[in-house]
Amino acid sequence: MKNTLFLPLTVLSLVPVMAYAALEDAVKIAVASDGREITASISNTAMAGYYLMFNEKGEFIEAIPNPYKDPKGDGVSLTAEFLSQKAVTEVIADSFSNEIITAITNNNMTYCEYDGIVGDAIKLAINSGNKILMELDGNLSPESYESYRKLINIEPDGRKKEFILYVVKKGSDKVGVVFLAPASEKGRSALRLGDNMWLYIPNVGRPIRITSLQSAVGGIFNNSDILRLDYAKEYNVLQMKGSDKEYILQLKAKTRTVAYDKLRMWVDKDTVLPTKVECLTEASMLIKTIYFKQTKDFGDSVVRPSVIETDSPLYKGYKSVIIFAKIQKRTLEDEVFTLAFMPNLESLRQ
Repeated sequence: MKNTLFLPLTVLSLVPVMAYAALEDAVKIAVASDGREITASISNTAMAGYYLMFNEKGEFIEAIPNPYKDPKGDGVSLTAEFLSQKAVTEVIADSFSNEIITAITNNNMTYCEYDGIVGDAIKLAINSGNKILMELDGNLSPESYESYRKLINIEPDGRKKEFILYVVKKGSDKVGVVFLAPASEKGRSALRLGDNMWLYIPNVGRPIRITSLQSAVGGIFNNSDILRLDYAKEYNVLQMKGSDKEYILQLKAKTRTVAYDKLRMWVDKDTVLPTKVECLTEASMLIKTIYFKQTKDFGDSVVRPSVIETDSPLYKGYKSVIIFAKIQKRTLEDEVFTLAFMPNLESLRQ
């Protein structure tokens, strides 16, 4: 049975046409509908008879007849272009085919499915995927902080190799890491500024460039995983599904320098924290799965998963784990995140 869209008791025929025109620039959300009535069911086809329009606050604006309801040509592409021309940035439906979803995302719109109650659907429309992603980033880490972590690489035979890391981060594009253990790695440091990464090895005496897909520690976590930036910095949300308990976000990389072309992310609706992330290629082949576990209160309003695990179909039997021992807010100067400061990162420890 289709879900019914309940909206404020507004009679369409009483709303002046001029008011629609004045609000056209504010349109953000389009809901595929089987009728123009405000109680109409959400449609599961792009060739829906109407699209109900809302502004970014979730306020109803108007019902627009779909000129491509009975197309003679490529109705899917024409409907997507029609919505884009109406300044729509988010489309909600009961379900759409992959063809229309692709057409929507190719026109820089976010696609959302609704399978919960109407109140949740409206909330889903207001809390667009990119807003949820930004909230998730804020919940995962403070704006500026320091952290201690243990990274464990586990081989199929059970052998382990452990690393102790001290990590500092500022804003959405600056991360520094220094190795405290084992002794063979002590003093090594890594720096990330946006898409650029460097590794400093004391015996070499100067930073060398590294890539996101390489791994300074081996195992399944790569440099991008260890030097993680905010997700919203690297990805746009192209699709979103919502239920009573979680959001499922489909993310696409903003640039080709990002380690993974696509991500599929499960987000707990109550905490707005990730529970699982699938890392995918452009062709949607699974590279690895990252699991977020054991949410912990670290103090000072920092509540987040304390354990991150990953496995990969490309490395069967192997597993890598990151355990957060400490994370706390700390003000850090920009000079900390420079090539010149890399040999001195450990001096920040208090």
